[in-house]
Amino acid sequence: MSWLDATADLLAVARTTLRDQVMPALCGGGRYEAAMVANAMAIAIRELELGPGARAEEQALLAGFYQTPTGTLPELRRRLCQDLRAGAVLGNHPDELRILLRKVVHARLAISNPDYAGSTR
Repeated sequence: MSWLDATADLLAVARTTLRDQVMPALCGGGRYEAAMVANAMAIAIRELELGPGARAEEQALLAGFYQTPTGTLPELRRRLCQDLRAGAVLGNHPDELRILLRKVVHARLAISNPDYAGSTR
């Protein structure tokens, strides 16, 4: 078991305890705030589980889009942002760009808000 798995498991146990044991004893605003904390914990769990794969896939997609085997994810993101601002990529490959952005957005939504991601596919 990796440290990521162990961390995700620990957060899952803490989240379950919060939801099943702590939240029922709370009232009013405290219950709402505890629900927000539980939601943040769920996002953190999904980030630990899905984040590394999503970032690796995004890097591969961007490298494929730019047809370059090199470049870190931050470098490739920065290049895409600069090209988008300059209008350099829209005219050349609009379909490929649309597919790329859709995949990246759905991968991020799977982490931050999977219910929304599932409803827009």
